[in-house]
Amino acid sequence: MSLVRLLPAWFHAIADYAVGVTLIVVAAIAGGSDKAVGTGVVVGGVVLAVSMLTRYPLGVFKVLPFTVHSAGDYLAAALLVIAPFALNFNSSDTGLTAFYVAAGVAVLAVSLVTNYQYSPRRQWAPGASQPQAA
Repeated sequence: MSLVRLLPAWFHAIADYAVGVTLIVVAAIAGGSDKAVGTGVVVGGVVLAVSMLTRYPLGVFKVLPFTVHSAGDYLAAALLVIAPFALNFNSSDTGLTAFYVAAGVAVLAVSLVTNYQYSPRRQWAPGASQPQAA
């Protein structure tokens, strides 16, 4: 569910892969408690896995409908914001806590403005000529 359908599926796909990789890399480089690092690695890995399984422009296996993927986006946002407090690393790993909360808010923002009604058949404008196969 989106509030406004501003972002196309291809842009959302790029953002998904960027978020997944960034979560893993930042957690690994920043270090910290096992819970803090594990949060970034696990959430980042799941974001990448779901992205690869989604039926959208950069999906690899294309088994999950993009609308189902949207539920995962909201879950990832919630996990990123809540994990530092639920796993009790908010006071010991303040840098990663701030990063995860900011990333969760960013994921939520992107999710709220994405057009989840992607269909490969709708990627060409109505009335526009279809590309010819070579």
